[in-house]
Amino acid sequence: MFTRREVGSLILGAGALSMVGSMPKKAAAADRPSLTIAVDNLWANMATINGISTTSRRIFPNFYDNLVDRDYINDENGLIFAPKLATKWEQKGNVWSFTLREGVKFHDGTEMTAEDAVFTLSPERLWGPKPFEPRGKTFTAGFKRVEATGKYTFEIETERPDPNIPSKLTGYIGFVVPKKYYMEVGVDGFGQKPIGTGPYKVTTFRSGEIMVLEAFDDYWDGPPPVKQISWKIVPEFAARMAGLVSKEFDFIVNIPTDQEATLEGYKGVTLKRVLADNYPAFAFNTRPDPADNPLVDPNLRYAMVQAIDMNAIVQALFNGTTEHPAVPFNFKEYGKFYDPNLPVKLPYDVAAAKALVAKTKYKGERLRWHITRQFYPNYEAAAEIMVEQWREIGVNVDAIVLDNFELVYRRPFHLMNMSMSSDFIPGDPYQPLWLDWGPTASRSTATWKTWDPSPEFIELGKKFDATVEFEDRKKAYLALSEEWQRITPGFYLWKSVYNCAHRAGIDFKFKPNGEMRIYGDYFKFV
Repeated sequence: MFTRREVGSLILGAGALSMVGSMPKKAAAADRPSLTIAVDNLWANMATINGISTTSRRIFPNFYDNLVDRDYINDENGLIFAPKLATKWEQKGNVWSFTLREGVKFHDGTEMTAEDAVFTLSPERLWGPKPFEPRGKTFTAGFKRVEATGKYTFEIETERPDPNIPSKLTGYIGFVVPKKYYMEVGVDGFGQKPIGTGPYKVTTFRSGEIMVLEAFDDYWDGPPPVKQISWKIVPEFAARMAGLVSKEFDFIVNIPTDQEATLEGYKGVTLKRVLADNYPAFAFNTRPDPADNPLVDPNLRYAMVQAIDMNAIVQALFNGTTEHPAVPFNFKEYGKFYDPNLPVKLPYDVAAAKALVAKTKYKGERLRWHITRQFYPNYEAAAEIMVEQWREIGVNVDAIVLDNFELVYRRPFHLMNMSMSSDFIPGDPYQPLWLDWGPTASRSTATWKTWDPSPEFIELGKKFDATVEFEDRKKAYLALSEEWQRITPGFYLWKSVYNCAHRAGIDFKFKPNGEMRIYGDYFKFV
């Protein structure tokens, strides 16, 4: 992994060059097959920011393009930043200048220009007083100005030098949207009928049922290899597996670990597995909503953490293929900020957990844990074990498995699993620590919010955000992490293992962030 300065050098090196060629052009429209991909869930909204979730992330790159791309073909960790809609970029002090690819079309046939890129990143849409997609504030902290300087050029000015801007544009805020269409239909309408510049266009979207993409043959990098892709919700894994084996489905996702060997035993089925830069978690509802919520007492939260033998759970469920981050926000993805010797403040200790429960006013009330069905592999199995471990210390939890996040977010609840459980800017602690838990994050602002960041957390976060030099930034990061741990509004479980399976006749490269790119060097028929 890299320091901020090393990442800055890397992205400057990549951005200083225009893409000298592109991925191989695909065959023309004739005789292309269609695909059906059986998924466990679809997010209710497919706008680039309001639609953020693990389930939408796997689909987004097929109909949206980023300004900057993470190249997983030439670097399995995605630490090479490659041109996409932006062909080059450079930094001078607080200002980043970008040049756009010319001749790129949106799915409605209009040309993408700097006006669209600027609107995509604008205060009007993301970071102003009343933005269309308020969650965008989380990803644009420090933005001061976004301005077109020509038909295909624009600038981003930040409050202080920010070497991570190109890296941020590889994420959700980097998906360019068409200003005219977006303004015509509004943010909610756009989320139901999105338009991008990607190799496929959305023709059908019913969030509780199916999403259909059709080939966009005017794609700037040539026609894609598939005529139509249907992302069909099949909640039960057994039905997804049966459909793949019978060739009803071409791909399936979210395969329970204990079913992988069974699936691999079928002729003509290929299993793909990647360790992801993502850590499933649960959030404690730390707020007095419901009014009698016992979890407002941090001692009860501490007790529940110390009652969890997560190392044993991970070993049992994943056969040692992944690991539990014992210290929150001490992730290996943080590069030089990662410290394997940091002390664990709340280690597994049943006796200590019982003593903490005794300090509270908790009297055995049943706590509701809302969990999205089959959203993360092995999450429900782990929940069953944790419920038993909590019972051992006298805490009663009902794990309530629900079909979608819309139901999970409905109060009352005391714990909930989290979508977008973590994501990373390579080599820096900014995300998920400050980005995902700060005062503008959905966990702090949504109707279902689970905590109110303390004044100390906010102040420490501002100091962290303002530091650039490594030693100062590490000190600020550790102080911010300490404050989060003092409150303990959540618990990170394990490093995600994403998997999928496909039928014979397909060569597919599965990205560590869970994206399923059905085009370019990531996918071909064989």
